[in-house]
Amino acid sequence: MDEKQQLKDLQLFLIKNFVATLVLVALAEYGISSLLNRFVLPVLMNFFFEGRDPKTVGLWGIASAVLMVLGLLLLDFLQTLMPGRFQTYVAQGFSELGERLGTNQRMGTGNVTVEMSMAREAMLLVSLLALLILLLLPILVGAAYYVGVVIREFKKIENRRVEKQREYERKRNLMLSDIAHDLRTPITTVNGYAKALSDGLVKEEKKQEYLDAIMAKSRRMNELITYLFDYVKTDSEGFSLQTEKTDLCELVRECVAMQYQDFEDAGMEPDVEIPEEAIFIKANKLQLSRSITNLLTNAIRHNKEGCTVGIFVQKEEDDLRIFVADNGEPIEEEMAKHLFEPFVMGDQSRSSRGGSGLGLSIVKKIVELHGFDIALWEKQKLSRMPQIASYEKAFVIRIPESFTLPSLDRDGKL
Repeated sequence: MDEKQQLKDLQLFLIKNFVATLVLVALAEYGISSLLNRFVLPVLMNFFFEGRDPKTVGLWGIASAVLMVLGLLLLDFLQTLMPGRFQTYVAQGFSELGERLGTNQRMGTGNVTVEMSMAREAMLLVSLLALLILLLLPILVGAAYYVGVVIREFKKIENRRVEKQREYERKRNLMLSDIAHDLRTPITTVNGYAKALSDGLVKEEKKQEYLDAIMAKSRRMNELITYLFDYVKTDSEGFSLQTEKTDLCELVRECVAMQYQDFEDAGMEPDVEIPEEAIFIKANKLQLSRSITNLLTNAIRHNKEGCTVGIFVQKEEDDLRIFVADNGEPIEEEMAKHLFEPFVMGDQSRSSRGGSGLGLSIVKKIVELHGFDIALWEKQKLSRMPQIASYEKAFVIRIPESFTLPSLDRDGKL
């Protein structure tokens, strides 16, 4: 799964859980509020606000009462700091507020009356705070639940990332070990053949055979080193492509021409259909050529003798498409899912035809750096296209219309 899909799945997961949490909190709030209004508030109203109708007060009335109680307690405290004459005036005002609130007489001349009044108000305050906590409880529980869900999901993502990194490291180390082995074998052969030639141990009629073997082994070493260099370079931070006006049709022709001898040596027949007119795009000619060449090399290396390889350039309404198709064996579904990942083909390719496991991952990196995309199309999808319906599979590079340039001649003039 790519990063964009993972981000989309994470966003969907968070939104779904957030909405579900809101719904549950709202239902819990409704249930608690209904219970408080029906059973608890009438008892509190009858106990603390004698003579009042509980239905006419409600939660907002209770909230106002809390503020008034706090104000009265504050006046109690301030009264103790005032001279005796001022205490009388404050006591009268305090008594009037108590009567309006519906409590018993607030102030008296003795300490007992004041203490009882403050105790009553303290009980009311505690009761109201308890009600407030009950009302806030679903929100607090919902918030804690949602935070827990988010933390667990991010831990899962982190664990998957760590596991993916470990698998990446394992495959990379295996690939480096195998490439080292693949380099050591031809180096040993080249060294032995060169020494035999240098010491004059090879008969004249055998010298060309030895030289051909040295050339073949040298090409193999150069290919492995080039693949490794390309992968490291394209994977480096800050790497970017310098694009220029490029004739796509001419570029694809050159790639096929360079591989023509390899097609013949493999007993394969290239089927080429490229428009005669120039189609100009914005691209890095060297890197895009390398991507197409890698796809052709992949088709030659992983198909049997007699296979037909089709190379097509097609212009659609909103894009350009480059097809590298073949009628060889289909790719297993599980393998197709990871085909563009680095090293994923290392073991099979290397044991059978000497692949590095990096070719397709390099292609994908270069294509995406251009702003294009690449995909593997199977038989079912190809069957809807008359020109390519006879092929088993195809790698398709799609170039959006925004990267195409106006029709130009060979000199780049309109």
